[in-house]
Amino acid sequence: MLRNITTCLVGITLIGCAGCGVAVDQQDTKQPTGSAGSDTSKSKIANSIPDYIDFLLDLDAKPDTKYPMSDAQKTILKRSKKSGSVSKPDYELAWSNYKQCVTGYGYTTPVLRQFSNGLYMIAMRDTTGMSDQQRKKFNEDENKCYNTEVIAVTGVYQMQIGNPGMLSDGDQAMVDCLHKAGIVPKNYDKEAYKKDLDAHAKNQPTTVDFSNAEMQSCWVANGASFGDVNDTDQWKPLG
Repeated sequence: MLRNITTCLVGITLIGCAGCGVAVDQQDTKQPTGSAGSDTSKSKIANSIPDYIDFLLDLDAKPDTKYPMSDAQKTILKRSKKSGSVSKPDYELAWSNYKQCVTGYGYTTPVLRQFSNGLYMIAMRDTTGMSDQQRKKFNEDENKCYNTEVIAVTGVYQMQIGNPGMLSDGDQAMVDCLHKAGIVPKNYDKEAYKKDLDAHAKNQPTTVDFSNAEMQSCWVANGASFGDVNDTDQWKPLG
C-alpha cells in the first residue's frame, strides 16, 4: 500500500520544497525539444545531461531561489556536466554532504532507504514527541539541507537511471523502465500503467506487483516519493 505518490518539481524545490524524490514535470520545468506537432511522448526534458545541468544551474541562480545550492553541490554538477553524467561516487558524496548538513543543526544522522538500483530515499520521519515549534524548525532545517546539498544531483542521477531518454512524459518513462526491468508484459503501455495506479489506490488487483523491488526502484528513479505501510526504517531527528 502506498502512503503517498508525490513528485517534487525541481524548479519548485529549488525555491523551497520539503525533501523528497525529484521529478521534472513537463508543464513547469522544461522546454520540450520536439516540434509543436510532434508526439508528446517523444518530447524531451533536455537534449542531454549537460544541457539539463545547465538548466538547473541557471534556475538556481535566479534571485527568487529560496535555498541556493551549496558550492559543493554546484561543484558536483559542474564536474558532471564536463564528464556527461553524475557518477556514483558523486551521488554518494552529495548524500554525505546532506547528512553532515543535517547533523550540523544538531539532529541525528538521517536514515536513508536504498533501493535495488542504488538510489536513496529519506526514510519516514518520526517526529513523535516534538513540539510544534521543534517540528517547524526541523522541517525548515532539513528542507534547507536537502535543497542546498542534494536535490539537483539526485534529480540528474535518477534521470540517468530511470529515464535515460530524458522523456518529458513521466508515465511513458516509467513504463519504459518497467519494460527494461522485465517485470511487465510486452504489450504493457501507458494506459495499462495508469489503470494499475488507479487500481492500486483502490486496493484492487494490478498487472504489476507494486511490492516488487524492481517496480519500486523504477518508481524512485522516476521521481516518486512513497513508503510501504510495513516500512521498518524510520528516522527520529531528535533521537
